[in-house]
Amino acid sequence: MKKVITLSEYALNRSKRRKFYKNYGVAFFFLAPFLFFFVLFCLYPLFYGIVMSFMKYSISDPTQNEWRGFKNFITILTNSNSIYNRNFWYSMKNTILFALVVVPLNIIMALVLALLINVKPVGYKTFRALIYLPSVLPVSASGVIFVAMFGKNFGYINQWFNQTTDWLNGNPLTAWFVILLLCLWGGFGGNFIILSAGLKNVDKSLMEASSVDGCTGVRRMIKVVLPIIKPQLVLCIFTTIIGYFGLYGQVYVLTNGGPNINVDGANYNSTMSIMWYLQSLINGTQFEIYGMVSAMGLTLGVFIGLISGLQLFLMRERKSGTKIYQRFKEYERNKVEQLEVNKHE
Repeated sequence: MKKVITLSEYALNRSKRRKFYKNYGVAFFFLAPFLFFFVLFCLYPLFYGIVMSFMKYSISDPTQNEWRGFKNFITILTNSNSIYNRNFWYSMKNTILFALVVVPLNIIMALVLALLINVKPVGYKTFRALIYLPSVLPVSASGVIFVAMFGKNFGYINQWFNQTTDWLNGNPLTAWFVILLLCLWGGFGGNFIILSAGLKNVDKSLMEASSVDGCTGVRRMIKVVLPIIKPQLVLCIFTTIIGYFGLYGQVYVLTNGGPNINVDGANYNSTMSIMWYLQSLINGTQFEIYGMVSAMGLTLGVFIGLISGLQLFLMRERKSGTKIYQRFKEYERNKVEQLEVNKHE
């Protein structure tokens, strides 16, 4: 039996549809290109990569593809006899140790420079632009500059000091040192801008009151300034950690993973990061390892997610974290109210 729709119901439904298209049609029209490319280049590769991680996957011969379940993950995580296991954990160790060094240095340098610029010395706008300028350069251009500076035969550093040090391919420590310099030189500009903006929110009267109470120097920085710029600080730490777990361009341009070293009878690229290792596998001639590489990438993603979640949990907003600041605001309100009372009297 057909459902009978009255004229009023039809008009109501039609008006609802027209209202919906009017309110959301234009927004969807502008969002459609982004959603299309997001699905095509983000969601689809993500889900396809997850499927590949459970397979032996060959891009050269699809007939060799086979379902392996968790064997790829077991090989990566537990099979110490596999070269994939050894290189994965070696590159992960390099990446983690490098992040433990570069992230604090990056944040501290950005914070110190932001504090100095916040004082507004003479020419502070020029200094602010110069500090941020290296961040504008692409890694490839910055890498060429550092290769010209630290090259063995024609590098400016060796020429200036009459040395023949092979900074990039002679010693792993010097190679990592140059990579660290490049990451710091071109990496802290974004954090500097974010922290500079956060320092604008610091109430000057609060700083003056803390000085009157004898809270100056490092103590004022820890007790007054850092709690106020905590959201910006958390954002900088969060993005910096994720960024340096994806370390690739600096290694590729400066050392390409070298120099080679021998550890317990096995050869390793001493400066390879996890992303450099994954890229080297993809760019190689072993076309049947894409399932293994997908498993490595998924494992890395889970690890970064755990680190980020732990960081956000440890740095979450606590109710007692702004107790002193709230007490000062209450004192200010009471003072203003008292002045108003005295004025009316």
